[in-house]
Amino acid sequence: MRLIKQISFLVVVIALVAIGGFWISDQDGAETTQAEISTLSSQSASPEPKLRNISIVSSGDILLHERLWAQAKADGTDGNLDFYPQLADLEPVISSADLALCHLETPLAEPGVDYQGYPTFNVPPQITDAIIKLGFDVCGTASNHSLDQGFAGLKRTIATLDAAGIPHTGTAVSQDAASRPLIMDVKTENGIVKVGILSYTYGFNGFERDADKTWSANLIDPVAIIAEAKLARSQGAEIVITKLHWGTEYTNRANDFQTSVAQALADSGQIDLIDGSHSHSVQPLTQIGNTWITYSHGNFVAAHREPTTIKSEGLITRWEFIEGSAGKFSLFCVTEVPTLIRDDRPVRVIDVNKALATGEYLGETKQRLEEAKSRTDKTVRALGFINFCN
Repeated sequence: MRLIKQISFLVVVIALVAIGGFWISDQDGAETTQAEISTLSSQSASPEPKLRNISIVSSGDILLHERLWAQAKADGTDGNLDFYPQLADLEPVISSADLALCHLETPLAEPGVDYQGYPTFNVPPQITDAIIKLGFDVCGTASNHSLDQGFAGLKRTIATLDAAGIPHTGTAVSQDAASRPLIMDVKTENGIVKVGILSYTYGFNGFERDADKTWSANLIDPVAIIAEAKLARSQGAEIVITKLHWGTEYTNRANDFQTSVAQALADSGQIDLIDGSHSHSVQPLTQIGNTWITYSHGNFVAAHREPTTIKSEGLITRWEFIEGSAGKFSLFCVTEVPTLIRDDRPVRVIDVNKALATGEYLGETKQRLEEAKSRTDKTVRALGFINFCN
């Protein structure tokens, strides 16, 4: 009998729902229609979160020789130095990224005081204006020239970057600062991505860090790099990039030290991207496991005064990271942007692809631009397959 009553009740309920007359009272006595229940249910369902992606651009050494600050004076007004015109052709590439990394190789002087070129650099601080205007977001500072002006020069460089609002990593003015990895909150279309950025160098051209300040500039040590990468991840970094200043100068291939360090870092599983500099020439791109590597970007800007050699050719890379359903980021592809430094005045750094596409050669010849592109293309692909976006 009880079963018959339950069936009868259900029949009535179904009939009332069918004619829109079924009402439910909540605990407060308020009545809600079935249509309203459906609306409330759909409103409470959580939408699928949109996966994030992030583009990261990196480039080679900013190495300021005397010829470059003479050009900056010629491009400036009222005796002021303006480095931006030398570099402006690359601004669209750099500023288009979600995160753009520079490598500042040399110490910064006080304005107008004791500028020096090779071999112990002390360069005009006005370069920071161009760094900002180009769209760079952060600079690595660990290089073989970090100690050219001693700890005082290192400290002055960091103070200048801080005053300009440019985040930096690789050198430090205190042990506390050195112990904190740099983690950038990068805004993307679908949310913030936290990126840890490390910077290390192979040495200091014979200079030594003060015995009580060994933390002031980072020397390449896979154990230390992996430890810092783990610390960055423990503090929320979702992607970790290590900028390494290394390699044999003026060569287009990685040496044994580079390949052994790259293998150790890749085996750790802690490093997503190795971003190389120092050789003043382009070196190959490759992949070891889940770690992608640019052994060297060459120069972003310098004046080695060898316009026909690989010293005048550089590389900018644009890396595309995508988020998987588990929230982990992986590298999807890389875009290669060959560059060429025009040695004749006015000195200009040229986006080779753009120049060849538009016919605006900025004072260079089509033949030289094609040579730079061909040589860079061949070099970056020398170690085999890597997933290029272009």
